[in-house]
Amino acid sequence: MNNPIPEHVAIIMDGNRTWAKNNSISTIKGHEKGLDVAKEICIHINALGVKNLTLYAFSIQNWSRPKIEIDALFSLFIDFFDNKSEFFHQYKLRFNPIGRIDKLPSSIANKVRKLEKSTGQNQGSCINVAINYGGREEIVDTTKKIINNVIRITERKQQIEKLGSIDEAYIKKNSYLPNIPEPELLIRTGGHSRVSNFLLWHLAYSEIDICSKLWPEFTTKDLDQCINRYRLIDRKFGGSSKNV
Repeated sequence: MNNPIPEHVAIIMDGNRTWAKNNSISTIKGHEKGLDVAKEICIHINALGVKNLTLYAFSIQNWSRPKIEIDALFSLFIDFFDNKSEFFHQYKLRFNPIGRIDKLPSSIANKVRKLEKSTGQNQGSCINVAINYGGREEIVDTTKKIINNVIRITERKQQIEKLGSIDEAYIKKNSYLPNIPEPELLIRTGGHSRVSNFLLWHLAYSEIDICSKLWPEFTTKDLDQCINRYRLIDRKFGGSSKNV
């Protein structure tokens, strides 16, 4: 195999609603099954020694879904934080939420921050969960953060010098994932080959694996297969093949 095990895997967990429809059950049952699968994948990622996993849980664009579905999904989230998040402590996983968390209902935002704080010193895999997240919105928030940093310097010459020092590393430092390497591998379930406004800055050279299985059908063996395919890829990063 060419590549070591990735340090960072990102997953677009697509297909909960389709799976529920295919099985003639309610949409929320599909999301509930999806949460169960996410737990299994988090535990398996940790066992494999992958240091970082980023899961796309709820996008800013998901607010356009029917209110009844959003309310049921948020109730599911609350139940998860209250009754089903103990595995983060059991396996020493670190919970790191990314997105506009403070724009969520306070009933959820408070629980998100509580789990983040209580697992902050854990040494297992870091589970980045994108909640109320959008890739373009992250770039907007990063840009605002950089501008705020620059205008703190009042002298114009210093401002110009500061602007001149902005590079990729500086943008990364002000992003939602400042201290985490870019994902080597992006997995998307559900068979659709699109990134859906996910980690747009961070996916520049990620390898993308499209899995036809719906997320509730995805297993730890499927994850192993995705990682094994990744390890065989000749990664060029715009250069020449290592095998030539």
